Amino acid sequence: MEYHSIETQINYSLLEKSKLTFRKGTREKSIFHYTSIYGLQGILSKKTLHFTNINYMNDKDEIIAGLESFSKDIDVSEKQQLELRSILSDSQENVFVCCFSLDNDSLPMWNYYTKEINNQGFNIEFSDKKLVESLLKLNPDLDGCNFSFGTVDYSKDNYSEYSRIIFTEIGRITKNWFSNLLNSKLTEEEKDNKKRENFSDLPIYFYNGKTCSFDKSSVESFLYYIKRDYFKQEQEFRIVITVPKYLLPKLKDKEIYKFRISNGVLVPYLELKFSEEVVKSITISPTVKSDLIELSIKDFLEYSNFNVQDFSTFIKHSEIPVRF
Repeated sequence: MEYHSIETQINYSLLEKSKLTFRKGTREKSIFHYTSIYGLQGILSKKTLHFTNINYMNDKDEIIAGLESFSKDIDVSEKQQLELRSILSDSQENVFVCCFSLDNDSLPMWNYYTKEINNQGFNIEFSDKKLVESLLKLNPDLDGCNFSFGTVDYSKDNYSEYSRIIFTEIGRITKNWFSNLLNSKLTEEEKDNKKRENFSDLPIYFYNGKTCSFDKSSVESFLYYIKRDYFKQEQEFRIVITVPKYLLPKLKDKEIYKFRISNGVLVPYLELKFSEEVVKSITISPTVKSDLIELSIKDFLEYSNFNVQDFSTFIKHSEIPVRF
């Protein structure tokens, strides 16, 4: 499914020389990565985050939820849906996702991520804009990939607000885009129209390689930001990186593209660097009562060369009053 325009690709030679800019009015916000004690250790010691191949996420309907919602809006037949799924599965791109929550102290998230030693769980608070900038600047081997970030929409009965916005703004062009996607091509006129589209109400930001900026002027990756309503308690924010298959051997040689074992499955992922200053705090789950845990995190942060000004505000405890 090679329909990305060159403008959406990371051009590191330009990025290295330019200041990364965000759409005017884009406010910086905190995002929270819930993890286990093992995940915390790896993230802090290596200063890296794992971006998991989207086909291996906990939601087995990734992409399908968005596809079905979009198909409902433009009245696409089941046969056409199956054709498009086939195109997506045969795509010459691999999609990798890193997930966060907008909720800093979520009981469902704590329950999901406190399954290991003594029910210990943690969340790491990041600045979204600083994290995005850090990932782009510190990982030049992503040159040629596509990059986007935003909040997830949760569809119920195949109704998605994101899909409605896209359908409303594109209208007839969307139908032509969808039809031509099934034929793996777009006409030049439609490409020009696509560039002029402005999805101002869609909270997904796409990287523009030519201007080193983020805006809302693309539609290619919206399928990656729609999930089933069952997952709405996650309040998910995600960063999505789309990698052409021909780049995977290079990323493998650079030890960025890797596999790990999870639940008996070999899971492909990208390991990407970030800078320490994008971490704002660490919160300890309500299941942890030992003061020794807080001391151990402090000692480990110092060991990992994190420059923390005030540990009393940097290390936090959940305020949820639960007893396990």
